[in-house]
Amino acid sequence: MDLALWIGAGLLAVVALTGGVSKAFVRQEKLAAAPGGEWTADAAPGFVKGLGALELLAALGLVLPAVTGIAPALVPVTAVCWCC
Repeated sequence: MDLALWIGAGLLAVVALTGGVSKAFVRQEKLAAAPGGEWTADAAPGFVKGLGALELLAALGLVLPAVTGIAPALVPVTAVCWCC
């Protein structure tokens, strides 16, 4: 079960990291031109950057508690909250 948790958390962290980096560091015009990113054209730039920051924090929350041993019970909680 521990291995399944690590695999699931790692995959979710990669997805969250990818989405967070693209929203936080890519220009909004480029995001709006990308397939699936059309919604960013109508959104405020701060909103898109804020979502990117939250996704970066989710990626950290999926990995750091288990790696550091500080509150490892937060890993499945973060995974469930991020998926729902």
